[in-house]
Amino acid sequence: MTVWIVGPVAWDTVVYTDEFLVQGGSTQGKKFIERSGGTAANVARALCTADVETGFVGYLGDDVYGERLEAELRESKISKLALTKVEGPTSHVLILVDGSGDRTILGLAPDRLHLVSLKDVPIASGDTVVFVIWREHFLADVKLAQEKGCKVVVGLDAVNESALTGVDLAIGSHNDVSKDFDPNDALSRFERIVITRGAEGSAEYSAEGKTEQAAEKVSVVDATGAGDAFLAGYLAAMSKPVSDAKQRLALGAKWAAKTIQTESSVPPPFNQL
Repeated sequence: MTVWIVGPVAWDTVVYTDEFLVQGGSTQGKKFIERSGGTAANVARALCTADVETGFVGYLGDDVYGERLEAELRESKISKLALTKVEGPTSHVLILVDGSGDRTILGLAPDRLHLVSLKDVPIASGDTVVFVIWREHFLADVKLAQEKGCKVVVGLDAVNESALTGVDLAIGSHNDVSKDFDPNDALSRFERIVITRGAEGSAEYSAEGKTEQAAEKVSVVDATGAGDAFLAGYLAAMSKPVSDAKQRLALGAKWAAKTIQTESSVPPPFNQL
């Protein structure tokens, strides 16, 4: 059985600085790093190191970044790649990391995730399909995955998609929903909902109730990829399969904590946890 991760792969231009830019102001970068990234690709690169058969579905442009990223993906432990090649630039982002390790992201290339679909991807019954970033056009792909007998996982922002039903899991940051969002109101459409809150920890909601997990207390170097690592950990636990909600959340928290202690967009491999 394969866990298919659907979404962006990107080239990250990272600037470390003491403080973020403010409107009309200026700041000075202290360190500059060029590295591979992209939230969905980060999840796939991490998950495949946890002895989980992993597929990645995304797009690449016809530029030098596309060439570098494709080579890196093919050299990884990701066993199945479904890469759409497009004319023009590969996804490219500027990441500013301040003195506290917090990060802000600015896209430097057009978002063309609408060109990605499961139409020609060999998904099969028993597979899991994960839409890390939600887009309305993925509704057709969710239906296709469900018809094939796959489990479906979506980013937390997908809870706002009223047409989305029968989904196994919605997972993501509390920043992806409104402050007054009550996950219990959405459990008729999603079997489980997981919400992360950074240093405040995470929680899983289901018909069985609410399970909470504290975040591990570590020094933050770079918060980039923390959410990706949490998702990879949770998916790895699902794939084992781990039936205990506390254990699923704990593995996600552990991987996220390890990630924020490194200067990298890609979470460290599973064997370094």
